[in-house]
Amino acid sequence: MSTCPRRFVSASFLVLVACNSGGGSPGPSTLSGELTLPVTARVANPDPLQTAALPMVAGEVVVWLDDMNTLPDLTALGLDLLRHGGGSIAVYGARAAHSKRLARDAASLADSAEFATALAAQAAADAPGITDANPNYLFSHTGSAPTGACNTSLPLQASDTHFGLMWHLGQANVPQAWDVTTGSSSTIVAVIDTGIREDHPDFDAARFAPGFDMISSVASAGDGTGRDANPHDVGDGTVLQPSSFHGTHVAGTIGARTNNAVGVAGIDWNCKLMILRALGIGGSGSLEDIADAILFAARLTNGSGQLPAQRADIINMSLGGPGSSTVLTNACNAAHGAGCLLIAAAGNDNTATAGTPASIPVVVSVGSVDLLRERAPYSNFSSTIDIWAPGGNAAVDRNGDTYADGVLSTMATDQGAFVYAFLQGTSMASPHVAGIAALVKAANPAFTNEQIRNALLTTTQSGVTLPNSGRIVDAQAAVLLASGGAGSLPQLVASQMAVDFGTTLTTATVDLENRGGGQLLLNSASSTAPWLAVTSSPNNPPASINVNRVTLTVDRLQLQAGSNRAVVTLTYLEQTTSNPFSVALEATAQTAAPQTPTDVVYVLVVDPTTYDTIAQTDATVATGHAWTMPGVPAGTYLIGAGTDRNDDGFINDDGELFGMWPLLDSPLELSIPAGTNVTGLDFPLQELGTSPLGSQGSSRRMMRRLALPTSARLTTSPMSVPAFTIAPSLTHEIIGGPK
Repeated sequence: MSTCPRRFVSASFLVLVACNSGGGSPGPSTLSGELTLPVTARVANPDPLQTAALPMVAGEVVVWLDDMNTLPDLTALGLDLLRHGGGSIAVYGARAAHSKRLARDAASLADSAEFATALAAQAAADAPGITDANPNYLFSHTGSAPTGACNTSLPLQASDTHFGLMWHLGQANVPQAWDVTTGSSSTIVAVIDTGIREDHPDFDAARFAPGFDMISSVASAGDGTGRDANPHDVGDGTVLQPSSFHGTHVAGTIGARTNNAVGVAGIDWNCKLMILRALGIGGSGSLEDIADAILFAARLTNGSGQLPAQRADIINMSLGGPGSSTVLTNACNAAHGAGCLLIAAAGNDNTATAGTPASIPVVVSVGSVDLLRERAPYSNFSSTIDIWAPGGNAAVDRNGDTYADGVLSTMATDQGAFVYAFLQGTSMASPHVAGIAALVKAANPAFTNEQIRNALLTTTQSGVTLPNSGRIVDAQAAVLLASGGAGSLPQLVASQMAVDFGTTLTTATVDLENRGGGQLLLNSASSTAPWLAVTSSPNNPPASINVNRVTLTVDRLQLQAGSNRAVVTLTYLEQTTSNPFSVALEATAQTAAPQTPTDVVYVLVVDPTTYDTIAQTDATVATGHAWTMPGVPAGTYLIGAGTDRNDDGFINDDGELFGMWPLLDSPLELSIPAGTNVTGLDFPLQELGTSPLGSQGSSRRMMRRLALPTSARLTTSPMSVPAFTIAPSLTHEIIGGPK
């Protein structure tokens, strides 16, 4: 017998969940784990039994046709045509799956509808007239977070009210790039995601190119119509989770209204946004819908029967799914051949295993870094990653701005409010690269997709020990290469614009480069704070600063309690003209580590239908919030953990720290046989009611703890970064909506 979790809600980057073998004599089981961020491995295997374990629309097979005008008759293989709106993609129904139960209800995976679908896809792939065939896999969007702040006196500064909180733009040298170009209305960026709240005040209606709602399932679309020409995001929430409005956040990073004295700044001030809705209820979307959205963006024949007037130049996909898909690869190759540059998030599973579409060779795969330019703790680190970009880490506030270090962008709530939210994830890193790609296209409209890709990948800046010698996107250097401006005036670039010393570090180094023409020599270096000293190594060679290094040193005895900030100004003189060129670096240091809550956390095993509590244990700071729960009867359960700060008996109302295994936005049911020990049930908590997704009130299924022990009556001080130093899957900070 096996101990197998089965998917309960699909709402985040899809995972292949491995089954642990059960055993032991019949009787109660013991569960244990730690409330920390789990590490999840994704496995890709062409064996049909392995394929059947991947999330999919059971009973549907997506095929890539040899000839889009010829539909093969596959009835002899047990496959009936379901949909073909035009183009190279068609969907067939697997009759063998109709009489089978879904994997979560079947006696075994080999007797499931998913397994029957996997076998049917294999048979279809070998049929005449079919290039490739896959089960209709499900894909989901990928997480959220921000990175450091950048203040400099040189670049063009946007007037947007929250611009100072957008450290991630500074890290990617976006403000410096604006001195070269702020974008072009001739450039179109397609965003394949959950759709958009186009009525958010920080979007310009004139900058939307006609898009499409590509979701073929009426139930998944949630708008009652299925496919239509309106990509409006009606919300992807479920009973257990609020809507993510993920596409609204992603699109805002690329092209929110900028320099309008409202809200946030988009990377490209002028580009057109082509919104393609392919992720529906629960945050997931099918292979069929995503592949058709790619073809639509490339102005290639697709299942919608519609073509845009002009193809997109750039396609952003902040989504991912199973390890490989030949049908999706064909769609990406076709779009690339049509002239599109495709960019995708690498995934948030903290694994070296590659997912798709990011691992497809023609797609630029984007990993995520935090404020310190290190790999974000959730980011995948496959060797297929091409470039890194700010995606943030919402578990910390290292720049002392009182907000978690996530990526700040446009957001909405189920209650109809328009706000701005910090999210973390490779989903947030990918649109940084897409927005910068749009600037590169504006800097040189003649650039092809391969030339834009080359400009992005050959002008990168250094990170901190990134896997596989990875490097971070550099907007300024990329647009300078595209515009041909790198050979004229000096262009002063620092290896990092924001330095965080945290609570222990005392020294840091910053390398300076002249990426333009002329010869620069350091003239002065100053700090605005007595606790921060700045020294410079000799120029090498003396007339060039291409290898100049500045050392920043903190005197911790002079720090004030809490967070401290300082600005370092470096001024260089051009040798021929004596014209000054300056760069400003921001430094922060703290005197104490963030406080860990001392609350008792109640870990509950609950019935997935009634939400009755079956078993309970406590996790405390004394044990590092590790937990063990003996005496659990055999059955299928959900596992949740939370505090009860208001002593009302519920652990998941607003104001509580709460999480579900393995992640709050994608809980799984866990089937426990008798007499087994199940370990490794680790999962993160987040503070409810502080998410940009808004309070869920009566729509949230409530979990009630059992008797309250006296040890639970502990208190904790408010935290700007909640949840035991680990980050929630989505974000937990909101900035009020625009006036």
